[in-house]
Amino acid sequence: MKKKIWIPIAIAVVIVLLAVLFVPIPKGSYDDGGTREYVALTYKIVVWHRIMSSNEFYKNTSIYFGADRNKSIDELWDLEYKEQPLQGTDIIQSTDTLHEFIAVIVEYNGSIAVVEPLEGEEERNSCSRISFPVGELDDIEPCVGDTVRVYYTGGIMETYPAQINVDSWEYYPLEPYFDVSNGYDIVDEKPVIYLYPEEETEVSVKLKLDGELTCTYPEYKNGWQVTASPDGTLTDAEGQIYNYLYWEGVTNAEYDLSKGFCIKGEDTAVFLEQALEKLGLNRREANEFIVYWLPKMESNPYNIISFQTDIYTASAELMIDPVPATLIRVFMAWQDSDKFISIPAQELTAPKREGFAVIEWGGSEIK
Repeated sequence: MKKKIWIPIAIAVVIVLLAVLFVPIPKGSYDDGGTREYVALTYKIVVWHRIMSSNEFYKNTSIYFGADRNKSIDELWDLEYKEQPLQGTDIIQSTDTLHEFIAVIVEYNGSIAVVEPLEGEEERNSCSRISFPVGELDDIEPCVGDTVRVYYTGGIMETYPAQINVDSWEYYPLEPYFDVSNGYDIVDEKPVIYLYPEEETEVSVKLKLDGELTCTYPEYKNGWQVTASPDGTLTDAEGQIYNYLYWEGVTNAEYDLSKGFCIKGEDTAVFLEQALEKLGLNRREANEFIVYWLPKMESNPYNIISFQTDIYTASAELMIDPVPATLIRVFMAWQDSDKFISIPAQELTAPKREGFAVIEWGGSEIK
């Protein structure tokens, strides 16, 4: 009986040993056009599918034994190239010509790029996002937000993101877009000023505008005089309560849109939530900012957004007594666009809120 028990165990061991020795296991694929590798303990199979030029690729299945089994894919390609004539049926002429399209990089991790074809590109009809490996492509020092021209052969794989076999790519700078004033008056819309003292404090706020005030609330009488509470509540001499000081005016400032962001209209809300947090606004302040501006922006194809610093503060100086320990002034100049515009991104930062904090936000639509 014991011998009969050991017989099936021995057979099972033999089967497992044979599988380990002779059954190839998929190791992976390469970004050379789709070459695949299968490895067993005693040999290696390579199913070659390697791009040779813009409209040709090499196809062959080769088995490697002995020392060749341990060689890298590049070493095996050198061996393949020497031993195979690389002529006749091995070189397959692609039925597709070289295609190209212009796109924006939306994801990049050093080995894989995900791009979004621009409006009007035929590839956008197949999928809004397309992925491809970049390991063997020229290093163009890509960054998310850059515009590139992509050259590829073959079709588009209907996955998400879609996939293509890329032959090459290149940086594609679009014309900068910063036609700001164009002869029109620029209106600073709804700048609002929040006051957060550490204890109830009498505060004087004066505004020196390079232009003309068109509306204020409460009324600007050579400045605002209010009693400010730590929660931001403001009370004037008559006992009227306000959430903030509001003003609007026509300014001579020339805002600069040469740096900033080009954002899809439908993505504007999410962008502003993230940007305003980086710029130092709390949730209440950011909410009031977005509620005011979003209806003007979300239906546009794109919005070019640039947060102004020195230009705005120089044209609208604030004089506050007592002097705040923290002053944050966020001012957004923006312009709608029917196409994506490539511009250098701004770095968004803010000081830490400490002591008596004064926060201001506003904006101007450049028409």
